[in-house]
Amino acid sequence: MKRRGSIAACAALSLVVGYAAHAAEQTNRVDGVSVDLMEDAKTVVDASAYVKKPPYRIASLMQGPINGWGLTLDTTIAWMASQDKDVGELIVVPINANVDREISAMENTIQLKPDPAAALSAWVARAVAAGIPVVVCADGVEGKPYTAYVDVDLYRGGYESAKALAEAIGGKGNVIMINGIPGVDAAEVWKEAALEVFAKYPDIKVVGSEYSNWSIPTSKEKATALLAANPQIDGVFAGGSEGAICALLAFEEAGRPQPVYGTVSPLNGWLRLAMEKKVKFTAWPQAAALEGKYCFETGMKILRGEPVTKFVHIPEVVITEANAAEHYVPELNDDFSVPPVAPLEVYIEAGFGRK
Repeated sequence: MKRRGSIAACAALSLVVGYAAHAAEQTNRVDGVSVDLMEDAKTVVDASAYVKKPPYRIASLMQGPINGWGLTLDTTIAWMASQDKDVGELIVVPINANVDREISAMENTIQLKPDPAAALSAWVARAVAAGIPVVVCADGVEGKPYTAYVDVDLYRGGYESAKALAEAIGGKGNVIMINGIPGVDAAEVWKEAALEVFAKYPDIKVVGSEYSNWSIPTSKEKATALLAANPQIDGVFAGGSEGAICALLAFEEAGRPQPVYGTVSPLNGWLRLAMEKKVKFTAWPQAAALEGKYCFETGMKILRGEPVTKFVHIPEVVITEANAAEHYVPELNDDFSVPPVAPLEVYIEAGFGRK
């Protein structure tokens, strides 16, 4: 009988979400674009050393279903694995946004003695040295020790959504920021990118900034407090649409006019509310299902000896109030991270059905 609760033997492949401490110095950016990642997108990785015969044993060390984005990612990877005849076992280890738990899972994956002093990047390097290719999904790892990294350009998403917000409010006004989990790469990159943009506009003032852990309840609490402290808010930047959703609801409850929104990684619920309330917004993607699809496909290519690039750049489709209806999925609930990759019934079975 296969045990799914722990990883007792070496995996052929590790898919890892990069819950590492943020390292701003590792990326060169120009005009909102991560230049080094674009170079990595042209760099071909020789996968011949990782070729293995199926069936494959794959370890999936992901964020975990702590929110809709995480559950969308997990559901998509599980479905992708179920559709591939070469996958013998998918071992899912939800890290629940805890890097220490992720490091422990990496220890088990590669069967090495624990080293409490080693950061996640060190464990990734050790896995690769042990002959286990590591595909990092959705966030980077310091030093780039991985085999391949699959994602959107996080910095560009934060930069462009903040830039659209700044332009929409005429380059002047008060802005609040609602960010994700402190120290996590995506949250800090989006925040840095937005601040870089706002610094270019002398008449834009960031009057409040809070972390909300990509949690709806926490985002609501933070948004309500920011509104209470600031009688005039012209724009909201949300590093994750959980913050945008709760800011919209807070403005609605306070009876105040809706501001302009710039956000990233839009959830289905954001699209629904934004359309209902007719708010102006720009949302750059980090779609969980597409992360799962491209991450899994990249891993399988490596095991089969097919060339991949060091950075696999997921196509970026920007959503605004003008095209929101094209991306909204009415059959799925507010927590779902659009767009779907698996058939809708797969996500409905996972708990995303709209009631």
